[in-house]
Formats: sequence, structure tokens, C-alpha cells
Amino acid sequence: MNLKPEYDEESDSLYFKVSSKHVYSTIEISPRLGLDVSSDRKVVGVEMLDASRAISDLFQKTVSREKVKKLLCEIRQEDALYLDMRLEGRRASLALPQPYESPVLRG
Repeated sequence: MNLKPEYDEESDSLYFKVSSKHVYSTIEISPRLGLDVSSDRKVVGVEMLDASRAISDLFQKTVSREKVKKLLCEIRQEDALYLDMRLEGRRASLALPQPYESPVLRG
């Protein structure tokens, strides 16, 4: 699935919409990353805060807020959720875990 993520330059936040399902909950993966999930624990979207810094870290070069707007992404869901990003002829990937319900924590 190819997409252009939604970018809010003022807040420097990036959103990768994975599906059109309703967001039930958000799981914080790190201070910069959150997974929006549906009630059946399927990933609906990925929110990236402080996006220009996070993208700069991924691409190992300084990426301005203006350039973040040009980011393209392909999403693959396999054993993990993969965000394969392209910017100015360069590529970077981010692998995120699939959410699951722990049998230990179930009532």
C-alpha cells in the first residue's frame, strides 16, 4: 500500500494511515511513536511526533520540516508493520511490532 503520510508542519507530527477502521486505542511504542489500533487490535495508523528529527535519524541526515512534506511511504504488514519510506532518492525503513493481547495479562 503506497501512501503520502499526513504531515502537520506546525506541530511537526506525521501520521501514516494504515486502514479506515475506527481507532479504539493508542499504544505508545516510544516517546515519538504511537500505534492507533482498532478494537480487534489491528493497526489503524502510526503517529510520529517530532517527525523532522525522527526522519532525520532514520535517513541519517538533516531533514527539514519542508522536506518531510515530500516523504512517500509504502506500508507492509507481515510479522511486523514495516514503513518503507522514500525521500529525495533515498530509502529508510522502520519496523514496528504488531500489537497482541498477552495471555498472561488476560483476566
